[in-house]
Amino acid sequence: MKKFFLPLLALLCLVLPARAAGFYDLPADHWAQEEIRRAVDAGVVNGYGDGSFQPTRDVTAAQFCAMLSRSFLAEEYAAAKEGKYQAMEACLPVLEGTSLKETYRSLGKRWDRYVDQPLSRYDMAQIIYNLVLEKDALQETIQLSTTDIADWTEIPDGCHTAVFTCWGMGLLKGQADGRFAGEDSLNRAQAAVLWSRLDELFNGPYAPPEDPDAGVEVREMPAFGLQGDETVQEMMNRVNRETPLCKEGRLPNGKTRSEENIAGLLELVKQGCPDGTVWSDTVRFNYLAPQFSPTHGCLAFGLAVSDFVFGEEAPVTQHRRLPDLAVGDVVYIRFDNVERVLILTGVDREEGTYTACELEKNGKVDWDQWGPLSGLVDAGDFTTVFRRWR
Repeated sequence: MKKFFLPLLALLCLVLPARAAGFYDLPADHWAQEEIRRAVDAGVVNGYGDGSFQPTRDVTAAQFCAMLSRSFLAEEYAAAKEGKYQAMEACLPVLEGTSLKETYRSLGKRWDRYVDQPLSRYDMAQIIYNLVLEKDALQETIQLSTTDIADWTEIPDGCHTAVFTCWGMGLLKGQADGRFAGEDSLNRAQAAVLWSRLDELFNGPYAPPEDPDAGVEVREMPAFGLQGDETVQEMMNRVNRETPLCKEGRLPNGKTRSEENIAGLLELVKQGCPDGTVWSDTVRFNYLAPQFSPTHGCLAFGLAVSDFVFGEEAPVTQHRRLPDLAVGDVVYIRFDNVERVLILTGVDREEGTYTACELEKNGKVDWDQWGPLSGLVDAGDFTTVFRRWR
């Protein structure tokens, strides 16, 4: 979103159920599989590192606001203060009438850990209703009676309009027993369905994207990793010599510059430079990247990997803006005697975390690093992000 011997593959096809969207816990007949695939393809939600989606897992207020703000409140998100609560600030206009807005006011207009609690379906309905009004997308509802909602009399008066309108517009539905069950928490499958319906309301019918790599001749990549007595410079000379120039929007192997394809090339780097590989500060590991002065140690490793993945001719930008980190970015941290580089292998904005390959000064390569994106905040200008193309 890998290699078996054919007999084993055939056996697995017989005993394993079909899966939706590539997640082992989503059977192909899952009620929300199409909407989940759509949300995943759009980068709105992600799966987990173990290959699961966890459709029944609760969604927090912060996670739901992140889904909505980046998709439907882009201007508000861009104008909001960068940081942990940027999505909450962007969604502030659509939180009116929710417990979140009430808590925000009671705390002196301050966000806190309460946004990381599961979001109730009552608050979800109010947010959706407010967003529809904000986007001036209110439509005539289907013929609906309050008797169609089994627990209508239990729904607080303040939530009646939001629930009735959104139900009538087909944006949300009740549980299997016909109840709205507003005190229950919104889960990940439901959130993906809501996002898909809102996307169709605001942007029109969904058209599955064409595969940009269809019909593309995928080129074999040279091996990354020191061979024999090679120096890093000799290795990269070999790699760069054997790698054709990239076409616009493509990686050296001919595929598009998608996160999935970038991750595939990082996997080749991992094969040639696995966990525990020594990469020291000695001359053998120096690298003169085409767009830089000579580098050594951690930075040489990061730039060598970046050149392998994106091509030596790919434009490089350096910045210290951390909220928009992406797979393939090289994060270089240096202060006093501390030096380390992180090559991002995954970014989960829903959870606010990253995974990375890490190398510390005179250390060994570690492909199993992870942490909160907030932990990469650069308070002292010690961190530089190297980005290609994007």
